Amino acid sequence: MADEPRFTRDQPDVRKRKLIEAAAQCLAELGHAGTSVRAVAARANVSPGLVTHHFKGIDGLIVATYAHVGDQVAAVLNQAMDDATGGAEAKLRAFIDASFKPPVLDRDLLAVWLSFWSLVRRDAQVRKVHRQIYVDYRRRLESLIAAIAKQRRFKIDAHLAALALTAMLDGLWLELCLDPTTFATEDALRIAHAWVDDLAAGGFRALVKKDQ
Repeated sequence: MADEPRFTRDQPDVRKRKLIEAAAQCLAELGHAGTSVRAVAARANVSPGLVTHHFKGIDGLIVATYAHVGDQVAAVLNQAMDDATGGAEAKLRAFIDASFKPPVLDRDLLAVWLSFWSLVRRDAQVRKVHRQIYVDYRRRLESLIAAIAKQRRFKIDAHLAALALTAMLDGLWLELCLDPTTFATEDALRIAHAWVDDLAAGGFRALVKKDQ
């Protein structure tokens, strides 16, 4: 049997995807400090020069990896909402359910996310990707909250409500990934769905726009 070639010869898009996936694996296992051109190239079984060729270096690859991981998470959440039977409230509850099960509830994903977050303050390109990910994330929630308020005939600042829901979900998700013995996934779901119960009942009077 012939020896396995040292490097693979793939189409450019395939090589870029391999590098992005390898970078995510390195970030999860080694953190940002241990994620180097050589480490990623070795994981992807490609020449180190391809990192520079496709991404102009490790920084560009990390930015592309953040965008890719953000797109993957968004795709899972959006699919859950699209598959939900019913109106805006059903979609919002489906979003919550998907947030607390794999592949979103995953300790490796947390490790990758923490690496990205550590770069937000000092890397303008990472900060730009971070901002876009969360703008898109909250915008979908805002539209669902606004639709629920319209259907239930109450007024609310959907932007503030989406910020509140996002902060709560992120906090519960973070704690579950860090230490799943703190509370059960079912507890997180009960808390989040109780929030939606209060929302649907028009209970967030403090989150009404002052001009409404």
